[in-house]
Amino acid sequence: MLRLLPLLLAAATLLSAQNIGIGFKGGVPLKDAYRFTRQGITTKRDGDFVIGPLFEVRLPAGLGIELNALYRQGAGSRTWELPLLVKYRFPGVLVRPVLGGGYTFQRLSDLPGLNNRKGVAASGGVEFKLPRLRITPELRYTRFNEQRPSSGLLTGTNQVDALVGFSF
Repeated sequence: MLRLLPLLLAAATLLSAQNIGIGFKGGVPLKDAYRFTRQGITTKRDGDFVIGPLFEVRLPAGLGIELNALYRQGAGSRTWELPLLVKYRFPGVLVRPVLGGGYTFQRLSDLPGLNNRKGVAASGGVEFKLPRLRITPELRYTRFNEQRPSSGLLTGTNQVDALVGFSF
């Protein structure tokens, strides 16, 4: 995955169209939708992160469609999430508030006894537009469709992430 990052960055510099954005998004989970427990006590988690590429189509009237492939390491496991969001950028020149919402799919193959899940996501943040770069810090809330207990693992339905996107 990280080997693709230089290729994505090189491809992004070749794109001169203002309506396509390619970049990456990364951050930390503020509340995971799953956690490991041992005898009723939540285990300590260090080094949790979320990172992955982003692809965005910017439409007229401040609308846009964003697709991410987010790799998540946390709670002692690794998962992939594929959120597809419709976004609205409020009017502005250099700084624009952004709201988004859509569908997400989570691949839980690394977790014992669990399969894939789907849910809905909502995000809010601010976009800073620089000459060849857009920086978008955001908070993203995800609500998954079900809660599944497993041996030593509690899967919840709510997840909150602090993310920063960089697109060209």
